[in-house]
Amino acid sequence: MSRVSKLRTVPYFWWLFAIVLLLSGCATGNRDDSSDDSATLNAFGPLTHNSQWYLTHIDNAAPENRFALQVLATRRLIADGDSSQANAIQQQLAREATTPRQQVALRLLNALQLGKQGQSSKALNRIAGIDLRPLDSNTVQFYYRLQSDLLLKTGQKTAAANSLISLDPYLNGESASKNHQQIWLLLQGSDITTLKTYVNAANRMKREKAAGWFELAQISKTQQDQARQYADWQQRHPEHPAATLFTPSATPTQPTIADDNRGVIATTQIQKVAVLLPLSGKLAGPASALKAGLEQANLATGNKLTLSYYDENSQSMPELLVRAEKEGAQLIIGPLQKNKVEQLVASHTSLPVLALNQLDGQPAADNLYYFSLSPEAEAAQIAQKIHEDGMQHPLLLLPSNPLGDRTAAGFNSYWKSLDLGDADIAKFRSRDELLSLLRQKLGGKGGTLQAGQVQSLADDPANDPNRVDAIYMLASAFEASNIKSSVDMMLGNTPVRPTYYLGSKSNSSGLKPDVALALNGMQLGDMPWMLNRTPDEFTKATAVLPQASGDQLRLYAMGHDVGSLVNQLSELRQNPDMTMNGLTGVIHVTTDGVIIRDLIWTHYSNGQLSNEPAITQPAIPQPVQ
Repeated sequence: MSRVSKLRTVPYFWWLFAIVLLLSGCATGNRDDSSDDSATLNAFGPLTHNSQWYLTHIDNAAPENRFALQVLATRRLIADGDSSQANAIQQQLAREATTPRQQVALRLLNALQLGKQGQSSKALNRIAGIDLRPLDSNTVQFYYRLQSDLLLKTGQKTAAANSLISLDPYLNGESASKNHQQIWLLLQGSDITTLKTYVNAANRMKREKAAGWFELAQISKTQQDQARQYADWQQRHPEHPAATLFTPSATPTQPTIADDNRGVIATTQIQKVAVLLPLSGKLAGPASALKAGLEQANLATGNKLTLSYYDENSQSMPELLVRAEKEGAQLIIGPLQKNKVEQLVASHTSLPVLALNQLDGQPAADNLYYFSLSPEAEAAQIAQKIHEDGMQHPLLLLPSNPLGDRTAAGFNSYWKSLDLGDADIAKFRSRDELLSLLRQKLGGKGGTLQAGQVQSLADDPANDPNRVDAIYMLASAFEASNIKSSVDMMLGNTPVRPTYYLGSKSNSSGLKPDVALALNGMQLGDMPWMLNRTPDEFTKATAVLPQASGDQLRLYAMGHDVGSLVNQLSELRQNPDMTMNGLTGVIHVTTDGVIIRDLIWTHYSNGQLSNEPAITQPAIPQPVQ
């Protein structure tokens, strides 16, 4: 799947319209005393009274209605902005919430108020992992509307639409029609790459109607043959509610970068290549490592390519492109810096371009390719691995810094595509803060669980569907060993253990024996190059870069794969199922030109990284190691 986010802007009016429609479902009704007092109370039904009405009826209400009246009063107070009184009632509800349904109601109120206060991400964490099966229809509808509203406020348009698609079976008539309009508006603000991810996830989970929504939105953004694709879609999705919301066009619906774009340009015979790298400035060192890998790959193929280097910091991007074209370049590799990639995209070059970075809102065009070693891409791969291993409730332990933020975003971009909501994330600034968060999340001795958090591993049986079953750490090997030891201590003698996952940051050599042994059983994903799976190539690299660090070696591997890819780009793009074994991983190219590299997974055994593939621990009680 493509893991590069290409955010596009939706006009302000449509954003406002969508938000108003969504909010209308979470807090509806009026302040008049007009409803039938004898009607059955539902805590998440329509709000038909003001808060004072609900509060004054609590004392005389039947026991089964008291809790519902307090929830209704709190919802009205939150809608009216009375946070002080809403907080007071929630504190009372926290003491009274004894049944699973009541505890879910409290979590929904907490999230509703956090969203009202502008803390949408925290609100999403509060409702993550709620089991909807035992809930009544009104509560389920409220949940999906609230989730969609919070996702929209955090800019996650496709995920917000996904929540409304899940809501749709509970609606009919005018409310269903309005919901369909909301879904389509949100999907029009989604990019093709994200939509493809959601299509794949929906097909895996056999959500045919959801797949139909995402597929049609994808068709609406294609540039060619919309009518044929639409007819094929109608055959596979007869009577789909989205059919009336889209009319295929005979003309392209999106502009392309190349003015004379005439399809994917064949790269099999390309020889003259212009390479744009920061050959001066603070990135000159990393650029030299990438350049060394590129030249080594070219040498291995008999110098098939003529490489001409240009310092991307020496001139403006339009000037560099003019120079490269005048000197006969048939393809551009680079630039490396994100702002330079943005300038190149805006330059409307018709040459094939293999950019060495990704953009947050990158457009797709037949002449553009993107290759990046981004933390978002690695985190999405780790999320995919955890899901493929059958895990449902991962806990992410991330540093509270920009790298942690990017890792969380990449992980959740994949996790939400599975309709699993946000993963549970603990961000920390210090060891003490981490230990406190672990006690909260895992419920170890001295810890207390807060509403909305994953239930305790220590207190719940192995078959508890909400227990933390996987832990991913963005940490060094030494830090990971300490964290695992802390988790083991908190879990005590319970036989239920999570499965641990590590990424490239945890791949360290020269570990002390006690540290290495503490990592036993933990799975680690990294590029095969850094797992000693290509020893001959590693020997060549260290001869060229004898003082290279880990990051420089990774850039060398990237450069090597770039050089190996040039003459295969167009073929791989036109055949997304084809792969190439690279130093950075198993490589394939999406139809949007995004280069994906699959990590290799291994595990620690007897204090060393094993040469055998990683084997997932079975989801049954495990002995303490």
